[in-house]
Amino acid sequence: MTECPDCGAPLADGESCRGLFDRLLAHEYAFPEAFGAVHHLTVAAYSLQHPRGYSRDAIRMWRVIIAESLDGVSTPANFLERARAQFSGGVRVREPGAEPPEAWPRRWPMTAADVVDTPDAATHSDRVRRWAASIRTTLDAE
Repeated sequence: MTECPDCGAPLADGESCRGLFDRLLAHEYAFPEAFGAVHHLTVAAYSLQHPRGYSRDAIRMWRVIIAESLDGVSTPANFLERARAQFSGGVRVREPGAEPPEAWPRRWPMTAADVVDTPDAATHSDRVRRWAASIRTTLDAE
């Protein structure tokens, strides 16, 4: 076993966090009700735990997505619309060479490894919400 240097997730030999994320996405595509309910949280959670190469504006946007979604004040459609408006034209989500903000956590209480391989859409959605909530709590404590 190894550990992801960005989030601290335990990884079997040959496994990567990106591979876990890809499995999460495949699971969401297999269960459309999970995709509609939590895909935005899956992307935001993974990206916040692996922020290398993303702009500070993108990092702020993912934090807002998690907070507003968990608080029930915005919908995935709202987030998509705002992201398209914020990151259009010359404004990019990716920023080659960008490092995480100073003192950004490298160990998290819950990671993609805790969410992957759920047996059904309801369990998957619940775990993704708990993952997002744990990230919010960790970042708010900083």
